Amino acid sequence: MSELGCESRILGPSSQGKILEIAFRGTHELRHGWEMDHYIRKKLADHRPAAIVFNLLDYQYVFGNDVTGLFTASIDRDAKGFQMRPVCIVATGTTYTSLYNLFKSAKIIDALGIEFVSTVESALQRLTEKLGLGGRSV
Repeated sequence: MSELGCESRILGPSSQGKILEIAFRGTHELRHGWEMDHYIRKKLADHRPAAIVFNLLDYQYVFGNDVTGLFTASIDRDAKGFQMRPVCIVATGTTYTSLYNLFKSAKIIDALGIEFVSTVESALQRLTEKLGLGGRSV
């Protein structure tokens, strides 16, 4: 069994709010989806970020639709009305291919505007740009 490693940090405040990085480490197992979702919800409640970077560079994902926390985090449940929070997923290799294909086939990328990038620096740049434009709201 693979242990799920979880870490978070604030990458930097923008004029629109905090950008939270959540990093996961390990090899995907079915129970990880629940653990990831629980960790994400706690960090969202603790920090109330304007945007999120999911760092999966040290996480091996191949298959499973139990990773809903990676896209439901984009919905800002604390906002008035229906607000979307920008999200970038940092992944490479099989993890990128598998998640991208899952999100694309389920139309999650189009519906929620989640972006995939290969470095944390690229994610920070993309999210800073999005927040500079006032973020997305629906």
